[in-house]
Amino acid sequence: MNTQRGFVQLSAMAWGAIAAGVVMLGMVVALKVQTHRLETCKAEFAMFKAQVEALGLAAEKAAKEKEAKDKLAKEKADAENARTTATLTAAVKRLRDARSSSSFVPSAPAASTRPDLACFDRAEYQRTDGIFTTGARNLSDEGTESTVNLNSAKTWAQEQ
Repeated sequence: MNTQRGFVQLSAMAWGAIAAGVVMLGMVVALKVQTHRLETCKAEFAMFKAQVEALGLAAEKAAKEKEAKDKLAKEKADAENARTTATLTAAVKRLRDARSSSSFVPSAPAASTRPDLACFDRAEYQRTDGIFTTGARNLSDEGTESTVNLNSAKTWAQEQ
């Protein structure tokens, strides 16, 4: 007779079966936990993907709207620039035409006793002055056009 109490005497095969059952039960529990984690990750990923897609579409829409707005602003600025340039060109032409009808070099005074003592040859001076004036006008036109373009660019940039 066995005098030990509280100890169930089983064969080694029975203890092995119990251990295998506990291990299998643990694996089933682990499988259920991991499956639940996988499903949670899949759901989070699907939600993340949907959010990224929604943000991408919103950003694309905003970019298209900004592009359309920028194009409209550029067309407006180009039209204003063209109008200003045309107005300026017309004003400059009018002023130059008014000046070209008169001689810039004054004639010798009628009371001059010796006009040959003038310190320049009138014809040569007038020709040289014409060359200088043409060059200065070209530089002035280029500077004025650059100023108009810069002002148009500033206006366009401030509207952005």
